[in-house]
Amino acid sequence: MPFSTAEFYAVRYQAEPPLVRGVVQRPLSPAEFTEACELLLAKAQQHQCPFWLLDGRADTSERPSDVYEWLGDEFLPRVYKTLGRIPCLAFIARAEFWEAMQARNYASPTSPLFATTFRADWFTSEQDALAWLGQFRPAIGMPVRR
Repeated sequence: MPFSTAEFYAVRYQAEPPLVRGVVQRPLSPAEFTEACELLLAKAQQHQCPFWLLDGRADTSERPSDVYEWLGDEFLPRVYKTLGRIPCLAFIARAEFWEAMQARNYASPTSPLFATTFRADWFTSEQDALAWLGQFRPAIGMPVRR
């Protein structure tokens, strides 16, 4: 599995089933968060993979709202344009971080408005996140491998 690593974020690709995995190594600053996003996009573009499992359990930082606005308004639509497919992102977070995100309305499943540009949801377990990603494989064009 090829790796890309910064001291704060690790990215790898697995071929079966196709998946880009991102793992936070320590709490991220806003600049590191955006750099991690670019690392993920580079790896996804290299392998033409729209399925991302993003493990943020080591992250405890809340970021300014403009970071999340950039993510939804600029970055994820750019991912869609770059890959030519709807990206599906499963975010894994510690329960308390996830609850804080929900309180700020950032941890909601993808709204129907964005469903044509990206799909995203939040989880506290990798198993649930992988199952959620798996449901999109047939529709996106990468079949579920059993």
